Amino acid sequence: MNKMAKGAIATGVGIILLAGGGGTLATWNQASNASMGSVVSGDLNLVAGAGVWKNASGTVIPVIADYKVVPGDTLTYTQPMTVTLTGDLMVAKLAVTGAGVDKGFGTNAVATATTLTNAGNNKVVAADDLKPANSGQVVASTTFTFNQSTSGRTATNSSYDFSGIGYSLVQQAPVNSNGK
Repeated sequence: MNKMAKGAIATGVGIILLAGGGGTLATWNQASNASMGSVVSGDLNLVAGAGVWKNASGTVIPVIADYKVVPGDTLTYTQPMTVTLTGDLMVAKLAVTGAGVDKGFGTNAVATATTLTNAGNNKVVAADDLKPANSGQVVASTTFTFNQSTSGRTATNSSYDFSGIGYSLVQQAPVNSNGK
């Protein structure tokens, strides 16, 4: 047999072996579901009710636009709210928004911190550390002080616009396992 015939036979046998064996050089593998389940998201919501204005002597002010403030006067706005906080690591902060803007009195009017109380038991709640246990009815009271030290005729016949003031409930990022 000549060299060419031997080469052709060797090539044919190699092809038959590959075709007959299906070219299998396989490795074993297996896949399985992890059965991790599912997770649901929490909730954060704030619904404000109708508020009430009172002056420094505690008198209810039926129409705030008709009230005339004087230096040293203090107005308090008290508003019931429904807070919804759901989540295992939920922490939220309630803050007054829009009160730092000059509303016509310049630096002669100041909005102080908001006091938050539980409507059910009248206990003060930390407005910057609200948790799911604080969900439900709360009452927010924000005080606006018109500085007594106003000199001369500063801010007379001025108008303080409360229309842009509101409340904001903002989730605080959870502290991770390494304390950051």
